[in-house]
Amino acid sequence: MKPLHCLLASMLTLLLLSCGGGADVAGNGGGGVGTGGTGIIAGTVTGLGSVVVEDTRFDESQAVLESRPGLVDSTALALADLHIGQYAYLELDAAGTPARVRIASQLVGAAAAVNASAGRFSVWGQPVAINADPERGPVTVFAGFASLSDMQAGDPVQVYGVLQAGNGSPELLRATRVEKLAAVGALPARVTGTLQQGSGGTLLLAGRPLDTAGATGVPALEAGTAVIAVVPWTAQLPARWQASAVALLAPAAATASLRVSGAVHLRSDGRAVVQGVEVDLSALAQGERDAVREGSYLTVQARSRGNDSRRAEAARIEPLPQGGRRAQLRGSITAVDGTGSFVVRGQAVDASAAEFVGGNAASLAVGTFVEVQGRQRASGVAASRVTIPGEPPERAVLELSGTLQSVDAASRTARLLVRDGRVFDLLLPAKPPLPAVGATLRVEGYWDGSRLQVREFRPDHSGGDDGDR
Repeated sequence: MKPLHCLLASMLTLLLLSCGGGADVAGNGGGGVGTGGTGIIAGTVTGLGSVVVEDTRFDESQAVLESRPGLVDSTALALADLHIGQYAYLELDAAGTPARVRIASQLVGAAAAVNASAGRFSVWGQPVAINADPERGPVTVFAGFASLSDMQAGDPVQVYGVLQAGNGSPELLRATRVEKLAAVGALPARVTGTLQQGSGGTLLLAGRPLDTAGATGVPALEAGTAVIAVVPWTAQLPARWQASAVALLAPAAATASLRVSGAVHLRSDGRAVVQGVEVDLSALAQGERDAVREGSYLTVQARSRGNDSRRAEAARIEPLPQGGRRAQLRGSITAVDGTGSFVVRGQAVDASAAEFVGGNAASLAVGTFVEVQGRQRASGVAASRVTIPGEPPERAVLELSGTLQSVDAASRTARLLVRDGRVFDLLLPAKPPLPAVGATLRVEGYWDGSRLQVREFRPDHSGGDDGDR
């Protein structure tokens, strides 16, 4: 590990101590963050290659990558399943390195009440707001739609975002990413919101009674608790939610520090709520408390209080930097349109106004490894700087296509000839059966400076160019 990385890891270790907690959307039961875990980062993905959360890059090469579509069982994710705009929960080990990266959306269902001019729509009656201003928080990224104008009522969607409560006004989800799903029912439907007290002791979620009789492992619920519930897909809004699973929106960190990012809601008692976490601001200096504004997007460094992952004491508040978060990409170009626009890690990049380092616009070609910094837009990244290094940096995520020249079963190493004539040494993962010599593969993994530590591989039937992602 380089000296700067060691210093950063040591500083983070001092901030993040041992964790525990109740059931939550980060997927932890009573055991907290897991064996040896030291803390949780909860925030929006702002870059890739490796994963970047709220401007901080993390080495996820040894982490379990997963989601929980039904809030119960985990589904393994590939590196290609990570996208800018997703909301992520990272469980950190003692070195400040992710042991687990869990991606969690907040709404899954049919779009309704689409109003492109107002930048609003709804899912299961929960209002969703689109953001195009980076100084107000992450810009909403669209996948399957070019913009909200392309969305039609009834389109099945998955929405990532941060919950914004309101003083007397309905709460809403500020979308960071909106994806069009292949079909209704492609994922279990889910709704997110803050529970309100209803009549007869019922709890209301997005204005409707929440029935948890058919759900297992339900955490303690009360009015004011922000939750995600898995509910049946229905053609119309139901009279009540028949939930099959319920989880807390707040990350689990019952006895430890956590960093959580989201839209702040200021309560009348002087406390704040950020992404389901009630934050006591009393330990902050008066100037810091006064700087917290209703609806602002910020990051809170806090220590959870007692054994309740929903309540924490703030140690530091980090507002958005001037101009908002940067978008960061590292990987190779997989497509070029010839006009300064290209694709990296599945993200469209407009480099027409970018500063180039180590090359120029003529250097842009499929397979060229680049590092991009810029601003996020709805359909891609507007690059301010494009760096073309001579070699991929250590721990860069590479995706290669080619033909296997050799395989060593004992060491699980192999050699891959890619289409432009380059040869790469591979270290294959332990579990899948070894591919045969002569097989045409697409492999994805982490570059260690001399070989690719492959995370996953599959037959390549594309017949296209290879690329490092």
